[in-house]
Amino acid sequence: MTTSARKKKRLSRIKGIFYAVLSSASFGFSPLFSVDLMRAGLSNCEVLTYRWLTAAIGLFAFAMYKKRSLKIASAEEFWKIVLLSALRSITAITLLIGFANISSGVASTINFMYPVVVAACMMLFFGERKSPITIGAILVAIFGVYLLASGHGLIIPGGNTKLGLICSIISAFSFAAYYICLQKTKADKIESTKFTSWMSLFSAFYFFAGSLIFDGQMVRFVTEGRLWIYILGLGLWATMISNFAGVKAVRRIGPTLTSILGALQPLTAVLLGILFLGEHIGIKTIVGIILILVAVIVIVVHQQKMHANEH
Repeated sequence: MTTSARKKKRLSRIKGIFYAVLSSASFGFSPLFSVDLMRAGLSNCEVLTYRWLTAAIGLFAFAMYKKRSLKIASAEEFWKIVLLSALRSITAITLLIGFANISSGVASTINFMYPVVVAACMMLFFGERKSPITIGAILVAIFGVYLLASGHGLIIPGGNTKLGLICSIISAFSFAAYYICLQKTKADKIESTKFTSWMSLFSAFYFFAGSLIFDGQMVRFVTEGRLWIYILGLGLWATMISNFAGVKAVRRIGPTLTSILGALQPLTAVLLGILFLGEHIGIKTIVGIILILVAVIVIVVHQQKMHANEH
């Protein structure tokens, strides 16, 4: 390899690490913006309608600028997007309920467990080879959740702790189901900008309909400038830019290192929760978060090695 090629490869890796950090850190802002919008009086469905609609508008504008086709090629492709956007929406609403009832940093950490859930499901339901390392990491993650549930760091004033904990766990399972279905249906072969654009638009539609059904009203139009900063932050910074940066990171440094650097997402949420949302964490909470992050990293690295050996 020539000196020029080595420099180019090193620069690409540095850019990849930057994009991975940007992706995970920006996504870690979603609890801050979401909680501020809920405190301002917006319902869960209104917050998520604005989040996904803003992201969809940004994505469609980007696709038009890049002259990329957004045409859905077949009925099969359409139903794949419908299914996956539904799973993504379940993740979003349950995680938001988690933010409203327990510490946002704890809710984000539990949601970040989804690779652990994927590994467990692949072994239990899809015949993937059982590994002592994977099983051990799953048990460590479960113990980490136990510590989070028994510590005082997840409690917030006026929150329903049990509801928040259950919904955060559901969000991890639905996010895992999203990734499993993404792979099993081969929806990951759909061009990424097209897929993300339509998924965001369908998700916005689900929550708009949810506002009519569950809130009994249309989504209210926000007129306050401060709230639009939160909406744009949630839809563009914490959703659209996070997704784009994640794709760029995977292309440059691969999914394993991108996933490991994804640990910055719950850590960012924890830090912002302490600084701006008045949240606090105790020793049990800290240990629980560390155990979950370690378990996720071990599983991601081990799964990658297993797949590399198989090929």
